[in-house]
Amino acid sequence: MGVRNIIKNIIMMTKEEKKVEIPYYVDKDNLLSGKVALVCGGSGGIGQAIVKGFLQSGCKVIISGTNEKKLQKMQTELNSNNISILKFDYREVDKMNEFVEKAVSIYNKIDILVSSTGVHTENASFWNITPEEYSRVMDINLKGTFFACQAFGEYMKENGIQGHILIISSSRGDEPAWSPYGISKWGLKGLVEGMAKIFAPCGIIVNSIAPGATATELIGYETGNSIYCLDNIVNRYVMPEEVANLAKFMVSDMGNMIIGDTVRISGGRGCFDIR
Repeated sequence: MGVRNIIKNIIMMTKEEKKVEIPYYVDKDNLLSGKVALVCGGSGGIGQAIVKGFLQSGCKVIISGTNEKKLQKMQTELNSNNISILKFDYREVDKMNEFVEKAVSIYNKIDILVSSTGVHTENASFWNITPEEYSRVMDINLKGTFFACQAFGEYMKENGIQGHILIISSSRGDEPAWSPYGISKWGLKGLVEGMAKIFAPCGIIVNSIAPGATATELIGYETGNSIYCLDNIVNRYVMPEEVANLAKFMVSDMGNMIIGDTVRISGGRGCFDIR
């Protein structure tokens, strides 16, 4: 036994054993009762499905995005007393603390942050990416996400909220990257692992979901179209509701032992199916 192991064992022996209660198990049909969630990018395809799923599980939801008309339309269509909207642009990182204050003031707390904000690299190859396009994508997908998690994580830590932070990333984060979009998803995977280590001692759980090609407007899918595709071995798109079901599980007490992970929901894409 090495010196390092001997010292470690001595330290462990001198530590006072803490009493840890066995966790209770929540009603699967009421997973998020009493919780308040902020869904950034909530008017997008995946974001909308997450909002609906959270509402069905007893959660109050604040929907955030850059298009106020889309936010208002969504609020009207869902017609729930448990929905509020808040316009915000992830590129305005200097206003992030103000964003936190406004969000918290609506229902007096935030238990769950879902960061589903993101944009694709538009009509580009490696050879024609411009500095402007690179900055546009990275500022939203990576920089904006970083500072949103920093601000809301600080809020949770300072207020003793044992909450959840969930980032909606992409299976592209496990594949070779050349586009700003792909690079940003690589960055998010590392960010999730790093933040999970920082926040776990505070009782704040950080994870990510990595969908494959999903049937949303972001990739040009229109409601009613075939979900057949060649992007994975299953030959179909992921449905937004499938992502929402996973998100609901991961930010509930059922997912409390999943920490610092990026869970793929991609039909194998990014796992054994790399393109």
